[in-house]
This record gives sequence, structure tokens and C-alpha cells, in this order.
Amino acid sequence: MKTQVSPCGHFFQKADGSPFFYLADTVWMLFNKLKEEDVRELFADRRSKGFTVVQSCVFRDLFTPNSPNAYGDTPFVDEAAMFDVRMNPRWIDYVKSITRVAEEYGLTMGLLPTWGDKWNTESNSAGPVILDRDSARAYGRYLSDELAEHENVIWILGGDSPILSQEHADIIDALGQGIRSGGSAGRLMTYHPRGPGSSELFHGARWLDFNSVQSSHFRPNTAGYLNIERFYSDKLAKPCLDAEPNYEGCPMIIRQQREHTPTVEPVFSAYDVRKSLYRSVLAGAAGFTYGAEPIRQVYRAGDRVHAYDHYDMPTWQEGLSLPGSSQVGMVPRILAERRYFTRAPAQELFIPFKQSGSWPDSLTIGMSFAGQENTDPVSHIRVARCSEGTYLLAYTPVRQVVTLDTSSLKGKAITISLWDPERCEVIDRFKGKNTGRAMIVPLRDLDTLIVIDAA
Repeated sequence: MKTQVSPCGHFFQKADGSPFFYLADTVWMLFNKLKEEDVRELFADRRSKGFTVVQSCVFRDLFTPNSPNAYGDTPFVDEAAMFDVRMNPRWIDYVKSITRVAEEYGLTMGLLPTWGDKWNTESNSAGPVILDRDSARAYGRYLSDELAEHENVIWILGGDSPILSQEHADIIDALGQGIRSGGSAGRLMTYHPRGPGSSELFHGARWLDFNSVQSSHFRPNTAGYLNIERFYSDKLAKPCLDAEPNYEGCPMIIRQQREHTPTVEPVFSAYDVRKSLYRSVLAGAAGFTYGAEPIRQVYRAGDRVHAYDHYDMPTWQEGLSLPGSSQVGMVPRILAERRYFTRAPAQELFIPFKQSGSWPDSLTIGMSFAGQENTDPVSHIRVARCSEGTYLLAYTPVRQVVTLDTSSLKGKAITISLWDPERCEVIDRFKGKNTGRAMIVPLRDLDTLIVIDAA
């Protein structure tokens, strides 16, 4: 189950050279809050929906330092061991046993050595800071050796805290070097930034195999796809993906002001998730990270709610049925049916709709929306193509005219399929001559994926 970067530098592949689409679920508190039987329930559900990765922290403390897990074991046997960063053997044994369970379900573990509160005082968790350059390097080497036999591991450094000093950067760099010096030296590694942000500070680091961005949870329609597009075009090619877009069921950080109610709202929906997914993948991402708020913090009945204390939080089991988790798997299925490693962003193939001299345009002269500028993140259309001319992909988040240049497709005929990303099915399909241009008005009021195959 070992994964690696593909020869083109933009995607992931398995050891046998077949495609690996990084479709992750976010379960930061898995090792703290779940027993093995619960983990198996979660893994079975996620695998059945097409997920390939589960992102979790080796340890994280939301409210109290050195918090015990569901079996009563703490990450460190006492406070002295915590400040020395000497992990409790029972804790790391549980991490390894769950990593083996993940392999049973065909899943890769995206492991964060720790959350950002353990190297930075600016964090949304309990702290305290226990890592410096030397202890970070030693801790990285320790984890690398402990997990050496597990090929289904991807290392994720960082943990949602900002790099505010050279010392912060040095600690992360030392952690990466420590992992590279141990038994897990050959596993993929990235950096999880604070959002909205990216891992570009470490882009040239030898330990960084792929880039991550975080478009985060502030408001809907964040243009995270622009960061993906920028990373894709970098001459030092590395895969990139959005490692923390808006979580389904998560209250938006920007909140409506209402009197006489503690309700925190609005919350992100499956539709918000789909917009982040499709537009980042068509911008060149090698995968996507899904998140559901009750699952990312593994909320159990009676738990203290993290970050959103006035929100009526569903349990993590209830969160398994949020609709977005059943919708995100359509993307890798469609990509797997076509030439996988030839996908490239292709905004140049989008043709802004404009009818010169016609009465509709005569009424919009001088108005910013005339000519379909495609710059508004609410309605922004993304386009990708096969570099060998076998297909085009376009995603529109709302019903609007989508005109595409099809002249790069090799074939005199084309098949156009309109996919409903909500129900994960084709709702219209038709064939025609390849005239070099295709104009499409989707049937759905909301989002549509347009797939054009050369016949």
C-alpha cells in the first residue's frame, strides 16, 4: 500500500504504478476517543464510500494536556515524560495497531506527529509547547522507527498553527529531518498549514514530497483553487491538494448576528464541499480532504464541544451519514475511467459567453458581468483537459452558459455527459460533431460536472 509521487510530479501512484487519488477523511481525535470496534465501524463506512486516506493526530489535546484515550492511557506516563517527549509505549502500540487495522480496510493513515499547540503557543488546542529543534528531531526519528513496518502511512507535519518565527520553521524542519532519518524515510510527507494558507514556506525542503493548502472555514466560496493552480504551475513540480477545506456540518467562522439565541449558524453544506472538491481537482490537485465537523473532533454524546460550544453537535456516528461523504467519491471514479496522469488545468479552454450587438449585451454595456468574466468565486467555472486530447472536464457551481474550446480533442465526434454531483449520476448525455466549440446550458440549477470525451 505504499504510495509515491508519479513521474510527472503532479499526482500520486501506488507501488505498481497505478493511480492513487488522495481522498481523505479528517478524524483528528481518532486515537484519543475511539476504541478499536468504533474505528472499524468508521473505516468500513469510509472505505465503502471510496475514501483512501484517514487523517489523524498521533496525539492531540483539545482542552487538557496529556489527555487519556478511550482505554484510559495517556500519551505520556507523566508530566516529566511529556516535557521530555518520551511517549507512553501503550499509546504508540495503539497507534500501530490501528494503522494495521487501516491496512485491513485498504486505507492509508495520514499521521500528524502532533497538533500545532505542541510547538507554537498560537493554537486552538490545550498546549503546552514541548518541542524544540532537538526534541522535534528525536521525536520524528522515534515515530519513524516505530511505524517503520507500516507502508500505509503518509506523514503530515504542522497542525494548524502559523509559522511566526525562524524557530518555528526550524522545529518543523527538524521534525521532517527526524522522520527522514528513521525507518519511515521512504514515506510521503507534507506540511499542514494554518488556513487560509499553504505550505509554500517549505516547498523546496527535501523532506516535503507534496504541498498542502488550507482554504478553511471562514466563509463559503473561498477561492482555494487559485492556490492549487499556482502550485501546479511551479517549475519544481510537486503534487498539491486542499488538506482542510470547509467541513460539512461545520459552523462558519463568519457568523450572523442574531438576538436572543445562542445558535451558531450558518453551517457548511455538502454543496459547499462539492464546490471546493471539484474546483480544486480541476485546478490540478492530486486529491482532496473531506471533513465533517462531528467526525473531525470525534464528538461523543456528553463530550465538551470543541470550538463551537453553542452548536448542537451531532455525534460522530450520526456524522457518518452526512450526504457529502457519499458524494465525494464520484470524482476519483470518473478520473479512473480515463487517462489519469494526463489531466492538466486548462482555463484557456473556457470561452466567455458574449453576443456582440445582440439586445441582451446592449443592455449590459459597462457592467462588470457582461462577457462572463468568470472571476466571481460564487459562480466560477473550472476546466481541465487530457494532454493527449481524449477528454475535457468542466465544473460549474450554478446554472449558466458554459462554452468550451474542443479543438484539442482528437476526434471528429464528441460525447458530452452532464453529471449531477449530488446524486452522482449522469442526467443527460448526447453526441455530436466536434466543431471546435461546445456550448452547454446544464439542466440543474446548482452544480454540474461536464465531461466531454473524444469519440
